[in-house]
Amino acid sequence: MFRLFCTVMLAFLLFAAGSCSKKGAAVDPYPADSLGRINRWVLDSMRRYYYWSDEIPAFPDYSLQTDLFFKSLLSSKDRFSWITNGGSVEAASNSYFIYGFQYALVSVTGYNGYIGVVTLVNTGSSADKAGLQRGSCFVQVNNAGINEQNKNEIIRQLKTGTQVSITPAVYSNGNWMTSAAVKLTNRYAGENAVHAVRNFTAGGISTGYLFYNSFDENYDAALLQAFTKLQQASVKELILDLRYNAGGSVASSAKLAAMIASGITADATWVIFEGNRYEGKRGRSLQTMLNTSGNNAGKQFSDLVTRRLSLKRVFILTTAATYSAAELVVNNLKPYIEVIQIGESTAGKDEASFTIEDYRVPKQVMWKIQPTVYKVFNSNSQGAYSKGINPLYPVNELTQLPLYNIGTTADPLVNKALQIIYGVDLPDNFITLRNTSSSLPIQPVYRSAADGNGLQMILKP
Repeated sequence: MFRLFCTVMLAFLLFAAGSCSKKGAAVDPYPADSLGRINRWVLDSMRRYYYWSDEIPAFPDYSLQTDLFFKSLLSSKDRFSWITNGGSVEAASNSYFIYGFQYALVSVTGYNGYIGVVTLVNTGSSADKAGLQRGSCFVQVNNAGINEQNKNEIIRQLKTGTQVSITPAVYSNGNWMTSAAVKLTNRYAGENAVHAVRNFTAGGISTGYLFYNSFDENYDAALLQAFTKLQQASVKELILDLRYNAGGSVASSAKLAAMIASGITADATWVIFEGNRYEGKRGRSLQTMLNTSGNNAGKQFSDLVTRRLSLKRVFILTTAATYSAAELVVNNLKPYIEVIQIGESTAGKDEASFTIEDYRVPKQVMWKIQPTVYKVFNSNSQGAYSKGINPLYPVNELTQLPLYNIGTTADPLVNKALQIIYGVDLPDNFITLRNTSSSLPIQPVYRSAADGNGLQMILKP
């Protein structure tokens, strides 16, 4: 049976000593020491599930510390696999899931150094409590200005999870005016994945807008409610904003697809998984993926069809922070509906993974690993977007300050979609982009949202 696990129980070592050796070949001796046995557990797990298992060295160095041993097994093509012991070695993350804000470091003409610009704030987080919001700027982290020489250290400090301070600043009359530093602690608040739902109406055309920030099954009911709202507004066009969506559940992606694409049926192939020689390659239907959901809301295709919008196309907004299951939606909707992608190229996580840990009693290995297990494709076998999915209409939201609010007609990505729908000269009842004398050209040099793994593409039995 095709294996779709979020967490894999390894009750015993997957292979005995030498089991991966060819007949007549030298036998890889089974290590006797504690570190060696832990590393062998990692090796056997990787040989069994890792997408690039055929590239694993035949005789790895068991004397390496476990995190370094794991890295020695990875393919040069692998950007996303990770290992953690829950302590000294942590899984990849970024400032949003630690302090509650995404940010960009930008260069500004006439300023000697870099400016930090907040691009998204998690409601209820430490950043939110400190008063940060989209468009807030800062010029120091832990009392140090930000420049090319210390940029990497500043980025590291904003990933540590320990208390940090940032110094806010505002641009006024050609100068950056600072205020008292604010302290941020490790406080990310759970949030509704459905950030915003609204519609724009003009000339008898109603356009829906949905800012969906993660494929989190806990909020599938909210996703269904959003489509009910859009349906009640009789929308004929849809702008799906996935610009900061880090990924998540494949089941939730199937629910979203069913409410968007009129060309998809319950038994239509939603995703093709390609693994190593053990996992193979096989497709999974939309309903099969719905069946894996841990949330009953929308688990049956019939529940989703009643909320389906009458669309001929869908506009999807992306950036380099669009990861994993969000990219899956961009790619896998294409066989069923016209997809008009606006923004920037996506992150390029065309793969799925699951967490492997030791469930023996007593537990003998405290490490968890999450290797790449599958590459993913749409029903036309199209995939291979490890370098990202390129937009039809390139638009960069970080070209000037101040930033416009996400989801408004002044937001550059939304504005481009509305221009395609309503024409370059938008209706009078829309507030459009305006060039003002106070606008300040900027050039991004780093974006926290695009630095990390995103969320794993969650697979369940």
